[in-house]
Amino acid sequence: MSLNIEILEQSFDKVKPRANEFAASFYDNLFQAYPEVKPLFANADMVNQQKKLLNSLVLVVENLRNPEALGPVLNALGARHVGYGAIPKYYTPVGEALLMTFEQYLQEDWTPEVKKAWLDAYRAITKLMLKGAVEESSPQVVEKPTILPKPVPAEKPATLVKSPRLKAEVTTESQLFPPIREPEQKSLISIRVDGEILKEITKNLTANYQQFQSIISEQPFSEVIKQITHKLIDAFWIAPVWLVAVVSVVMFTVFLIIVDDNSVLGEALGAADTMSLVVALVLFIKESPDRRKQFHYQAWGTIDAAHNVKVSYARTLALQDLNQDGVSLRGLDAPGAELVDINLSHANLSKANLMESDLTNANLSYANLDNANLSQAQLSGANLSHAKLGFAKLNQANFSSANMNHANLICADLSHANLSGANLKDASLSGANLEGAYLTGANLKNAKVSDYELSSAFLEGAIMPDGSKYRSQN
Repeated sequence: MSLNIEILEQSFDKVKPRANEFAASFYDNLFQAYPEVKPLFANADMVNQQKKLLNSLVLVVENLRNPEALGPVLNALGARHVGYGAIPKYYTPVGEALLMTFEQYLQEDWTPEVKKAWLDAYRAITKLMLKGAVEESSPQVVEKPTILPKPVPAEKPATLVKSPRLKAEVTTESQLFPPIREPEQKSLISIRVDGEILKEITKNLTANYQQFQSIISEQPFSEVIKQITHKLIDAFWIAPVWLVAVVSVVMFTVFLIIVDDNSVLGEALGAADTMSLVVALVLFIKESPDRRKQFHYQAWGTIDAAHNVKVSYARTLALQDLNQDGVSLRGLDAPGAELVDINLSHANLSKANLMESDLTNANLSYANLDNANLSQAQLSGANLSHAKLGFAKLNQANFSSANMNHANLICADLSHANLSGANLKDASLSGANLEGAYLTGANLKNAKVSDYELSSAFLEGAIMPDGSKYRSQN
């Protein structure tokens, strides 16, 4: 849908001087016309709710010319509203109340063209928010291991993230999950070959040989070798352990027959224990992924055992090791943890609970902290360069002297946060709540943030987005 961006920007600029009144009138109009939605706000701080509305409007209008950035933000906003109980049928009352409020404040400037522009814009916004809401409603598998080996005492069951379905009404789902099965004990080599297995192996070998002949006849030899190598590697990891052991023994025997018995290599291979060593080595390599999984179980066990423990060096090492192995830390629950100097660069910490944690001098560059809870956390001197902090709870957190250049802080709650001396160059702060935030001495050059969003922050000595230095009017 093509939006009339100029009309939207011009009409919103006329409302901005009375922004607080506008937000209050919107909720008055909404509750008067549709009293059934009022219970959704029963426990909400309406002053804060009004500020969120204004931040969202500012975010949308300022990014109308940047739809690539706006789309994901509105998807995330729609996903968040699922948790608030906002179902599709409530989007129409909200839209009508919004248009009614614009008409109330624009008066003679509320022309048919302006009305159409805002109607089109709201439809586009709703479409993107509902897309995010549907994605949030779809069950997702938690990225923790699903099977717990016997050596690990602490069990971590596989679960599905619970989320409400988007239907005519909100329904709360509670899912039961299959019990964890204990792994079967495996001997080094345990094989039972009968006629059916031999037939299956022969059939597979014949099919593979025919495929091999077809490949050779159609492609250059170098490409054939590459493909065969890749297929052999893939087959090695997919094949059952007993089959790998059998193939290893056969290949070793064939090689032993070919090699001259009187050569040094022949004498070495002819030793009694050589075959068992070769098989053991092959199986050691084959089972390395299972050992890695077992290590991950143990690491998660260490992290869970340290829950509600302030200082745990083992937990710090476990988190770093898991992140280094590319394991997602999404939803990590470690409030109040001391994680000073921890290195979690590029970590997936979305929706993590790190409230009141000490992350002083931590390396969180390129980390995904979207929707994370870092309220009252200590992050002074931390490296958050290029980090994702969209919709994160960062209120009262200490970011003094932190490196936050190119960080994505869209719609983050930074109310009363300490950002003095922080590097926020090229950061995105659209829609962020900066009420009472200390930005004294901070570097905001080229940051995406409006004057409205900065109006409630302390900016003495800060470098503004245009490169100028802020000076108070007093």
